[in-house]
Formats: sequence, structure tokens, C-alpha cells
Amino acid sequence: MIKAIRHLTKRDRLALAAFFGIVLLCTVYFASGILVTYVSPAGDGFEAAPEGTGYSVRVYGLQTYSAADQLKTAIKEQRKIHAEIEADPADLSYLVNIGPLLKRTAAETLINELQTSGYNLAKIIDNCPQGADCPPIAASPKSSQRNPDK
Repeated sequence: MIKAIRHLTKRDRLALAAFFGIVLLCTVYFASGILVTYVSPAGDGFEAAPEGTGYSVRVYGLQTYSAADQLKTAIKEQRKIHAEIEADPADLSYLVNIGPLLKRTAAETLINELQTSGYNLAKIIDNCPQGADCPPIAASPKSSQRNPDK
């Protein structure tokens, strides 16, 4: 093979060097992409916490069950977070309890997204393990900012 390279012209040797240079760069580029893929975390920060710990987000003031169910379905499909619908006897409406989430920052991000979407009556709840001396969870917040469609 070395004899074959010796018989090449200077122009052919430069073309061969350029070809192997491009192959080397492509290999490095491809390998770095694989490394970045393996190092990057896959989650978006909405990790579930064990029951009774972490933070939950409550969305109050949903006037119809279908509005509450629509929000619950959207949260489950888009964020893969557990959500439940509860009746709120204080104002004869429904609330959606979302979580528990492991990090408070995730709950704050979710609150911001909900408020941007028009769900203004949302609140972060610190979950309390059973047997601990926990403050009671307040009923729905009193506010005139009701959106009956959501």
C-alpha cells in the first residue's frame, strides 16, 4: 500500500489527506454527539416524590367537572404527573390536586405555566408525612379572580 501512495501525484496526495481529514472530523463529531446524549439528563425536572412528601399544586375554582377533567388529562399527558380531581365543598366547585413533586422549583414552574394558561387560583402545598405535626391545608383561597371556563 505504501508503494501505491508513493506513485500518487502531489495533487492526489492532498486530495487523499483532505478525505481522511474529513472522515476524522466526522468521526469526532459523531462520537461527541453520542457522548452528549449519554451525559445529558432525560427529565424535565418534574420528578415524582413519594406519597406524603414533596410538594403538590392545587388548582381551585373549577366550576364544572369537565373543566377539572380537561386540566387533569392535560397535566397527565403533557407532563406525566399524577393528578386527581376533588370536590371543593367550600365553594361548590372542583379542584385538581397535582403531584407530589420532588422539588419546589418544579412546583413553582408548574404554577407559572398554569397561571399563564388562565388558572389563576393555584397554590403550592407542602406535603406532610403521616404522623408528623402538620398544619391543616386551607380550603380554597378567597379571590374574585374566578375563571368559570377553566
